Amino acid sequence: MSNPNILSERYATHKMNEIFSAEGNVRRERGLWIAVMKAQKDLGINIPSGDIEKYEKAIDDIDLKRIEEIEFETRHDVKARIQSYVETAGAGEYIHMGMTSKDLTDNIDMAKNKDASEIIRGKYIAILSNFLGKSEEYNDIILAARTHHQPAQLTLLGKRFSMWAEELYEHLNDFDDFVNTYPLRGMKGAVGTQSDMIKLLGSKEKAEELDKRIAKELGFANIMESVPQVYPRSLDKKMIAYLSLMGDACRNFAIGIRLMSGYDLVTEGFKEGQVGSSAMPHKMNTRSSERIYGFANLLKMYDDGASRISGDVWEEGDVSDSVVRRVIIPDAFYVSDGLCETTLTVLN
Repeated sequence: MSNPNILSERYATHKMNEIFSAEGNVRRERGLWIAVMKAQKDLGINIPSGDIEKYEKAIDDIDLKRIEEIEFETRHDVKARIQSYVETAGAGEYIHMGMTSKDLTDNIDMAKNKDASEIIRGKYIAILSNFLGKSEEYNDIILAARTHHQPAQLTLLGKRFSMWAEELYEHLNDFDDFVNTYPLRGMKGAVGTQSDMIKLLGSKEKAEELDKRIAKELGFANIMESVPQVYPRSLDKKMIAYLSLMGDACRNFAIGIRLMSGYDLVTEGFKEGQVGSSAMPHKMNTRSSERIYGFANLLKMYDDGASRISGDVWEEGDVSDSVVRRVIIPDAFYVSDGLCETTLTVLN
């Protein structure tokens, strides 16, 4: 018996779930293998075109149960996915030549991170636009400003929205730079020297050309030059830190809505048939703002989790970080997705 991921099921959108699904991951890996085979063929490796075509035709024929069976026998997840694909395609084993497991998994992880980050960036741009729109819309509504939760001087409801907008704008700018410059690890081999690929292709220049082609295929403008077996996990920390910081701007917004609602100044809205409590159906609880607050707290937890693996690579690499990354990276994006969707719901 296994239990589903509540964040994936309940809060993440279909598009985000596709990125981190088991089927989606296998398909991306197969796409990378095909791209590597084509590049290797162009660079002089004798790979029959017919076999490449067989792999292309079988890219969506994914049998997760068969992969699980092979992994149980081999005790190696990548080997299981290689063997399953070779069986399904009915082709020669031309995939994964000159590659180590991290040439596959780390590059695919980075591609997923980039795609998911671009989705989240777009949603935060929409939230920023809504904050700015509300700032203008409510710029004539006067209310008591509070410090230490005590009445202070007068302010405008629009001013409050502009505060949340500016906070988000600062972090969104940084996240935008991060997404635009996010580098790919590339085909660097078992210890980062590219020695296997250089030996296979015959020169360092051809190995570097392969890197460039794969980066273009995966949508990356930059490639890391000197990495070990794994890319630095500090990049994961940086990514999740930005997700958490942008979530904090929405957390402040959610706190503001919750506090103002307690004074009957604003409401999230109350649909016909909605109830606020089993005992007191008339209560207009700020349930969505409370959810935003909870999401932002989860992101803080994932940020802390990412800090535990940042700066903790042993020599050229190990797998002690894998269980942490398998949890915190997809979940950080599921939570960010849900946080953005809920914030937009409240704003609308």
